[in-house]
Amino acid sequence: MYWNPLVKRVCDGLLVMALLVLGTVLSTGCGERENILVIEQPTEVHAITQSASAQDPSTNIQPGKIIATLKTGETANVVAVYHGQAHDGFKVKLADGTEGLIMAGDTFKVTSR
Repeated sequence: MYWNPLVKRVCDGLLVMALLVLGTVLSTGCGERENILVIEQPTEVHAITQSASAQDPSTNIQPGKIIATLKTGETANVVAVYHGQAHDGFKVKLADGTEGLIMAGDTFKVTSR
């Protein structure tokens, strides 16, 4: 009984990470394509905060307060992909130049231009 919820949680986490990595790899391909997130459901964009406790600068990115909510059909340019212990996400640049963090989930798809 104890293992079922734990196994489900681990499997869900691995599935999200696998989809994130697969989507990024497939959309990156060869060459210098620009990756974008196409929003399929309302998606929150968080301010980017730095965690002082992380030793590796690439993992010290943390989501802050919500700075925008993107609507279905909107896009965001991918600047970087982050894989953290508690979350994975995309650092994005919005049309108005604002940069933020979109947490990995199923509210968008990754494409390239």
